[in-house]
Amino acid sequence: MKKWILLSVFAVFLLMLAACNDSKETSEQPQQTGTEVTDNSAYPITVSPTIGSTESEEAGTITFADVTFEKMPERIVVLDYGFLDTLDALGVTGIVGIPKGGGEASGPAYLFEKYGSDDVTDLGTLKSIDFEKVAALEPDVVFISGRQSPFYEELKKITPNVLYIGTDGANYWDSFISSVDKAGQIFNKTEEANQFKAELEAKREEVKAKAGQYSNALVAMYNDKKISGFGANSESRFNYVYNVYGFVPVVENIESSSHGSDFSYESILTVNPEVLFIVDRTTSELDVLKADIENDIIKKTNAYKNGKIVYLDGNNWYFGSNGITIEMAKMQEILDELQ
Repeated sequence: MKKWILLSVFAVFLLMLAACNDSKETSEQPQQTGTEVTDNSAYPITVSPTIGSTESEEAGTITFADVTFEKMPERIVVLDYGFLDTLDALGVTGIVGIPKGGGEASGPAYLFEKYGSDDVTDLGTLKSIDFEKVAALEPDVVFISGRQSPFYEELKKITPNVLYIGTDGANYWDSFISSVDKAGQIFNKTEEANQFKAELEAKREEVKAKAGQYSNALVAMYNDKKISGFGANSESRFNYVYNVYGFVPVVENIESSSHGSDFSYESILTVNPEVLFIVDRTTSELDVLKADIENDIIKKTNAYKNGKIVYLDGNNWYFGSNGITIEMAKMQEILDELQ
């Protein structure tokens, strides 16, 4: 009898010990938000901007500071479509505000479809931000790029966690890859970021191989019947077509400008590129665009004669850019058009 009682007491003791261990394991699990597991064990972390400073006509020299995150941001404001695209590709949740321009903003359509609901606040346009709406969202972080750099100090009054993630014109590819790394670091998505970087690099090698098949090229932008040309200099908005993708510029002395040099159709004929890339800032219907571009002057160029006028999606190339999905789409567009 005494033996039976001792065995019973021992069994109860084992059950209590198991229950304590279960409770301890549960308390040590990472914090959960909805269905996503958020592991804050790596924090605090300090993240540097993609560039240290920039020049603005409105605000002069703007210096960007490092941001220290005490925990993973849960309420995210993104004022750059490219970085929004990167966060989306990495599966980051918690986007509470983006610039939608009252539903009339230009940019990658799939991003507006996904983040166009009332659950995500419309914060204005890329160059005209509604600061009151940003403040009302109480964001844990605000991501900005070049178009919002004049608002940097104003946004820092709302939260100190304002991080510049735009690209460096003189070093487009590396600064873009750096922004992917920072997204992975901040949101515990390093493995996913590394996988995408490998895919991006492989795609870039494909484009470079394609570029090697042509002697020269010219990037031009169409905007409301006007045409501008872009070279390979550091201030050129599309210099990476030459410096990253490997196309040889048909002319070196194009005036340095992020919006290109005022060109004419006669100028294009004079330099006579083998490949002519047209970025459509107006985002016109293709038939309308072709009617303007493929006039009697352009029809004399080698690019037209050889069927090498490549029309590029302005939503990706001008309004979007420097996002994981966008960059893949841009490179694939070149490969598809130059088959």
